[in-house]
Amino acid sequence: MIKNNFFRRLCCLVAVIAGLSVFQANAQFTIGVKVAGNGTNYKDLSSLAAGADAGIFMRIGDQFYFQPEACYSFKRSKINNPSSFVSEVQQNTELRQHFIDVPVLLGYNFINKENFKVHLFLGPRFGFRIGSNLKDIDPLLDENGNLQWAGQVGFGFDFWRFTLDARYDLASDKLFNKLKDGQSSGNSFTQHTIIVSLGIKFIK
Repeated sequence: MIKNNFFRRLCCLVAVIAGLSVFQANAQFTIGVKVAGNGTNYKDLSSLAAGADAGIFMRIGDQFYFQPEACYSFKRSKINNPSSFVSEVQQNTELRQHFIDVPVLLGYNFINKENFKVHLFLGPRFGFRIGSNLKDIDPLLDENGNLQWAGQVGFGFDFWRFTLDARYDLASDKLFNKLKDGQSSGNSFTQHTIIVSLGIKFIK
């Protein structure tokens, strides 16, 4: 309940300030593409492994800005706590997942020059799991909760048309929570992801 209330408040805050960003007198509009490397782990379940993202973003505003994104994300992690599963699972088995992610971010440029900016940002992320190898890892588990709610916070730099960002993503994941017979496995893990991205703005 606490997590849900925090998520709702974060969404409301982003929506309100996003509206203010759009209606700034000198609001700017930018569209770009980006690629990223990510590292994902689940607390008490797995260790960090490398993945990748690719997608598009839009930025509206100037000093305050609103940035919705749409990305494909491939996330990997290595199981280091096999006892959390129902079936016998080998140490360092690799969990692979595919997502369509939609971050909705609010940012602030505290250095705001024409061709150089330094910014902080935060906001919710809506994740849609479109595939995983969970059934190969543990045949007794069934995929559950393919809609993922998360929050992101990060910082970055803009130089001319290029943008470099680093962000931390925190999500509560119910992927491991459902058995084949419909019963709960009792497992729920927190997903932690670090993302470093490089983008280029085509409309500036």
